[in-house]
Amino acid sequence: MKATPPARVLAWSVDLLDTYWGPIAVSLIMTLEGVVFGPRGMVEWMIGSGVLGAALLVGWLAGFTG
Repeated sequence: MKATPPARVLAWSVDLLDTYWGPIAVSLIMTLEGVVFGPRGMVEWMIGSGVLGAALLVGWLAGFTG
């Protein structure tokens, strides 16, 4: 039985997210810092999201997938 094209796209996207969840999460956090927190002067949020991003990246590099 062949998979439909939408099912293939869904399987590919889930595989991509499972493989690269660390860099994706860090890039989202960096985008938030640059677009939302920085212009508004939310220094505490920038520090907190930086700590969270570093922890996510270390977890991804160490292989902790949850």
